[in-house]
Amino acid sequence: MLKKLFKYEWIFFWKVPTAINVFLVIVTIVGVISLASPFWELDIMGIDILLGLASFFYILAIAACSIAVTVYIAVRYYKNIYSDEGYLTNTLPVTARQIVLSKLFNGLIWTLLTGMVVSLSVLSLIYTALYSSDSYFLVDLIRDFPDFLQMFHEEMGIGFAFFLLLFLIQTVLSTAFSILKIYAAIALGQLFTKHKVAGAFLWYVGEYVIFQIITSITSHSSPFSGGMFGYAFGVSYYNYNRLGDIIIPSMLISIFTTLIFSAILYFVTEHMLKNQLNLD
Repeated sequence: MLKKLFKYEWIFFWKVPTAINVFLVIVTIVGVISLASPFWELDIMGIDILLGLASFFYILAIAACSIAVTVYIAVRYYKNIYSDEGYLTNTLPVTARQIVLSKLFNGLIWTLLTGMVVSLSVLSLIYTALYSSDSYFLVDLIRDFPDFLQMFHEEMGIGFAFFLLLFLIQTVLSTAFSILKIYAAIALGQLFTKHKVAGAFLWYVGEYVIFQIITSITSHSSPFSGGMFGYAFGVSYYNYNRLGDIIIPSMLISIFTTLIFSAILYFVTEHMLKNQLNLD
């Protein structure tokens, strides 16, 4: 049943984030063509200001698209479960867990896809700018890549592929955590008899503050941070010979804490949907 629920959620969900990502692709194509043109090499008064404005609006477009996807995830979750649509959703022969997971998987996939589009967009513009100044940039990059891999392994203590795997796991968990913060805040906002949207916003701010405090305490208590633990036990950054001795354990700690935080938020969301459902 989860598979069917995911399928129907995908059908209703895909149009808006697809339009947002298509817009990003169009902006990227325009940006690449613009950067590749000789216009920016002309000695025209105010061209630096024009380039600065173009860069500003590009960054603004990326931020707006990323925020738009996040807002749509929140709006879709609220309307489909806690508004008039919720009367239909919550009478389906499915469990609260299946409802939450189907929406979480959809939100996770589209957030990651949008992140990939944004990353490729930025990399495309950077590559175009570098290629315009040095046409042998890509050749040099490919030629020096084996040396980079060897240097990376010596400095980090692990292979580049394994580092990318850790980074991917951390990215997926962090994205799921961000979505679950929204879901949990919306669920807890239903405890308010009036102004439930405002209540959800307050819960979200509260979650952010609480998790920031916990993360700060955790990071400064880590033996790899050089913080409180380091002062107490004589451990600091300077005790490590390689950069990987600090970064890799820190990534593992981040993955572990994010997994715990995500599990807590998930069970709060599921519990509220199962036992504290309060439709408008």
